[in-house]
Amino acid sequence: MRTDTVVLSPEPDTDWFSVSCPAMPGVASQGLGREQAMKNIREAMDLWLEVTLEEGGTPLEETPELIAKQVQFVLGWKAEEGWPLIVETAQVSLAKVAAA
Repeated sequence: MRTDTVVLSPEPDTDWFSVSCPAMPGVASQGLGREQAMKNIREAMDLWLEVTLEEGGTPLEETPELIAKQVQFVLGWKAEEGWPLIVETAQVSLAKVAAA
């Protein structure tokens, strides 16, 4: 089993959430509500991990600095848009990890 931190960001005046995984560059998703966003990011992470491992790659090492950098990025674009500066982190556990 593998567990990674994701960064969730509610979008203003809607029920939509954007979500990304700092340890898996380029992995981002969204969903109508937190639950759907978490389901969608889990699927994206599973696929990213499967393809990356098949190609001989690995996720980045998850560190507080890596997560903070992603939070800073999200807060930066929210500030540019004049949106509320609200983010949260959550843990996502992937039940199966593709073989390398």
